[in-house]
Amino acid sequence: MSEKLSNEDNKYLISLIKEEKIVEAVKFVREKTDMSLLEAKKYVDLKRINENAEYSQSDNNISEDEKEYIVSLIQENKKLQAVAFLHKNKNMSLLEAKNYVDSLAPCKEKDMAEMNSYYIDNSNNRSSYKSKEIPTRRGYVFDKKLNMFIPNLDRQRKFNKVIFYILLLLTVISLIQLPFLNKTSYNQILFFLFSSVSILPLLVIWIGVALNIYFTKKTLKELEEVELTNEFEIKSLKENFTFFLFLFVLIFLILVIYLQVDKLLKWFSYKELFPFILIIAVTIYNLYIFYKKLKNRKYSLKINGKNISILYKNNEIDLIKTDNIDCVEFYAKRLRNRKKEIKPTIQIFNKEHKALVEMIISIKDYYLLKKYFEKYNVEVEDNFLIF
Repeated sequence: MSEKLSNEDNKYLISLIKEEKIVEAVKFVREKTDMSLLEAKKYVDLKRINENAEYSQSDNNISEDEKEYIVSLIQENKKLQAVAFLHKNKNMSLLEAKNYVDSLAPCKEKDMAEMNSYYIDNSNNRSSYKSKEIPTRRGYVFDKKLNMFIPNLDRQRKFNKVIFYILLLLTVISLIQLPFLNKTSYNQILFFLFSSVSILPLLVIWIGVALNIYFTKKTLKELEEVELTNEFEIKSLKENFTFFLFLFVLIFLILVIYLQVDKLLKWFSYKELFPFILIIAVTIYNLYIFYKKLKNRKYSLKINGKNISILYKNNEIDLIKTDNIDCVEFYAKRLRNRKKEIKPTIQIFNKEHKALVEMIISIKDYYLLKKYFEKYNVEVEDNFLIF
């Protein structure tokens, strides 16, 4: 059939196929040949198959990581960025880059359809947790965009508004009473003291709730701006306050040991020996914790697609793929009886359940990593609450 079209006609036909103008291509073949509609369609389909084969050959110049990156851009509806990436880095024309991206797009749509049906399915697979009914938390609402519970700010604003009006009322009452206050009247003095004393705790509550709303909104804004890219870096959070606090405690304990040693050398007694041993044990434990925190400050993660490079002092010490990760754990230590947790700590375990890294990270990095591991279906044990 190909002999029925000249070289110029074939070039024009291929350009129509590349532009996905299939109807025009079939019409063009029928105009230039004596083919029937069915024959022309088969001819165009054959040409399309040949063109796709050429694209698959050019695909060999694209690495798996680059292909994953392009697919991730398509999944995020960033086709233009994918086309620009191929045009700039692979010396493709804009049309070739567009056609390559379009050739991957149907696969992406198919995968997304399979994923949607997978989540709707009531299977027992761990990834189907999204299809389950979301539990409720008192005082919180579920944000679908962030996929997490956030404080009910509307309720907090209403509460703070009521506190403000009560505070305003008590202030006005106290000011009105002041010029007419009869110091000999017990009831007047008692009422004035009640209204005046109530102002300070209510003011503290009002300021506290207002600050909490402000910082919560700031955190939510930061989380909404988090964008998962193919390449990013996570650095360990350097908590300088905690660092210096530990240092101060250690210096204090060493000073106490020095004084105890001096005391024992002058007046030795078994009664003083036990506290001395206890102080040494506490000091050794704090030294271990201090060393561990100091070491964890020097870790960082460099992520490129499925590859996670673990760096210590900016030198790569390990490389692991997401497929080889057994699980990832997020947690945070509590301060004595406080319910509010501080900063998240991440631990990554390999298939032998060996901890490869442990580092304190920022809340923003915690949210970014959580999105990343969910994308690659890595099991996440999340024991950290942002709010």
